Amino acid sequence: MINKFWIFQIFQILVWSNIKLFSIKKVNYMSCRPVLKKPRATIADIVLFWLILSLAYLPSASVGQELPQLGENSVINIEWERKLGEDFYRKLLAQGAVETDLLVDQYINDLGAILLSGMDSRVRDYRFFIVKNLGINAFAVPGGYIGVNIGLINQAKTRHQLASVLAHEIAHVRLMHSLRLMEKASNLSSTALVSLLAGILLAGANPDVGSALLFGSVAGSQQSVINFTRENEYEADRLGIELLQDAGFDANGMVEFFIIMEKLAGNSEFQSIEYLRTHPVHVNRISEAVARIRQGTQPLQGDIYYSMFRDYLEYISFDHLEVSGSQFRKALALIKLGQHDLANKMLVKLHQQDGGNIWYGYTLAENLEAMNLPRDAEKIVRQMLDIYPGDYVLSLRLVRLLRTSGRYADALKIARSLEINYPQEQAVYYELTEIYRRLGQANLSMMSEAEYHQLKGNRERAVQLYDQILSSADTDLTTESRAREKRKQIEK
Repeated sequence: MINKFWIFQIFQILVWSNIKLFSIKKVNYMSCRPVLKKPRATIADIVLFWLILSLAYLPSASVGQELPQLGENSVINIEWERKLGEDFYRKLLAQGAVETDLLVDQYINDLGAILLSGMDSRVRDYRFFIVKNLGINAFAVPGGYIGVNIGLINQAKTRHQLASVLAHEIAHVRLMHSLRLMEKASNLSSTALVSLLAGILLAGANPDVGSALLFGSVAGSQQSVINFTRENEYEADRLGIELLQDAGFDANGMVEFFIIMEKLAGNSEFQSIEYLRTHPVHVNRISEAVARIRQGTQPLQGDIYYSMFRDYLEYISFDHLEVSGSQFRKALALIKLGQHDLANKMLVKLHQQDGGNIWYGYTLAENLEAMNLPRDAEKIVRQMLDIYPGDYVLSLRLVRLLRTSGRYADALKIARSLEINYPQEQAVYYELTEIYRRLGQANLSMMSEAEYHQLKGNRERAVQLYDQILSSADTDLTTESRAREKRKQIEK
């Protein structure tokens, strides 16, 4: 048997190691965007070898090192769960595995927020994010962090289908499946436990390795754990369907996506679909989903923005985009080719036809900025803000336009407001860092930079900056107090 304290420690090791499984070239020098590649299992093999080797050196946990209890038999409480998820997510950010483009990030989180509107989500702060990975997969990390690969979004043809995937993952978090599996695993041997926990996390990043470990580590006498994980999928489907219908989505989107996955499984080009390894689809599961969908409900209409979301995601993710499809997609493709004037004509026309379409307005402003027409871009952004007052993405775009045009005081006013309303958004602190630097306020610039790195997962750099602030003779008492408090948060 292994002490529950070391369950948490091993899980932590996996959190910090798992990110290496994402195989991404860091920079594409033509577009300054990451180049997506398929994950390589060889890295996973190295990580797992290190994990199993490290187990030999695990000491016995001393008295007082047991994990805090929720109930009589609970291994992990909500706060520990939150920390696990946050550490995992911050490390993803630090490795550049998360798509941080403001527009697509806002879309996926808005979609998640609609699903959450039908349930009490006060216990956890859910965070939805897009992973720069072409594998077809989605996963839920403890604490409410839900990742969806670009590859899966490419296969979800409607908003309802993508919402069904998010609903399923929300259900996994709500039902605490990964943590309950850890609790169930506390009776396993040390070696089996390492493999099981590795399977839980690696299934999210590289299911070729993860699912094999997940099921292989508990063979024989631990068949009950396998049954437990299979039952989790049915439970998540049931709750997911409820979430979809309560939020006004068409729950048939779940069935449709199951069928898409089933068809892909028979295609030689998709011999190893990651999503199917962790979310196996079969006839019984599809039949049960169909039976559970309430008849007579009136789902929300299809989202006209969904195709724009997918086109824009493809635009920011790849070097080349075919000049085909909708007018919006063609305009994006022309921007990729550097034909900004032609793209501008198309975008102006689209914006005139639908002035409230944020995809048209934002992309038009972005293109005008690329054409060195910042005042024209600012005008478009301000028009959009009249329609969507306080919108985070538009407000941050305005801050950038004001900063790059040298109007630092105006930029600072909006950025400070964003800091209050969106304290967890790293892009806000990036802008504040640059604005304070231009205004000659070195300590405040360092403070913002430290918070930027802290949110991005680069804690080492954040600590260095906080220490630099604390050792500076020019630091005022308010900034010193903030820096000291922030530094303490990192050490917790």
